[in-house]
Amino acid sequence: MSQEVLLDVRDMIPRERHPKIFNTWEGLPVGGTIKLVNDHDPKPLFYEFRAERTGEFDWNPVEKGPERWVVLIKRVASAPKKAPEGAAERPNWARDGGKLVDVREDLRAGREPLEKIVAAASSVEPGEVLVVRATFEPRPLFAVLGTKGFQAWSEKLAEEDWMVYFLRKPKHEGCGCGGHGHTEAKQPGRLLTLDVSQMEPPQPMIEILQKIQELGPKDVLEVSHHREPLPLYPQLEESGFDHSIEKLGENKFRLRVWRRRDA
Repeated sequence: MSQEVLLDVRDMIPRERHPKIFNTWEGLPVGGTIKLVNDHDPKPLFYEFRAERTGEFDWNPVEKGPERWVVLIKRVASAPKKAPEGAAERPNWARDGGKLVDVREDLRAGREPLEKIVAAASSVEPGEVLVVRATFEPRPLFAVLGTKGFQAWSEKLAEEDWMVYFLRKPKHEGCGCGGHGHTEAKQPGRLLTLDVSQMEPPQPMIEILQKIQELGPKDVLEVSHHREPLPLYPQLEESGFDHSIEKLGENKFRLRVWRRRDA
């Protein structure tokens, strides 16, 4: 019979929760499961697992609040051997610091810090650096800020203490594309449209991810949205799609999605 460990962290102070969960995880055999009981949606914990333990776990929510959240976290594979930390040489632009955003307490308290980070990134000029201090290496954030013209370098300072540097690359002259260039297909193709502006989460993301499967190599999907869908960007990146976003007014955005030519 597979091992199941009940871990109720509701009475623990927030900063002690993630260390306890990961200490329990390290002692869990393949096939074993943590039954996590929490007092809020443990989405930041999911992102931490996805960033640091991709391919090792299965995440299965069984209760979704509002006061009690229960998730089964099953170990489906052993941890792969890791390359030595610090193997990548520190680039010169990551030596002198930059605009600092410390989200460690947000993550330990179960708060989603993505909007705070993106807001800070919006004030960083080309050639400047944003520094994010987090409890884990936030690899999904690399894709989000990558679409906004940033490149990343990270280092682990201590357990649950990472420093991640994001350099905003110079813009192309006069185009404001963040250094990525324009890869949207110029040749004629179909224009598909989708309006998710009246939908409640997570339905907009579900509808968009389903609709993009209809796109051909030259097609573009144009989405009407009521907010900038930041959590969607890593999904698009992983699935081989590029995108552009345009704010048209208060709570009104136009998102365009197309297949990458190299995907």
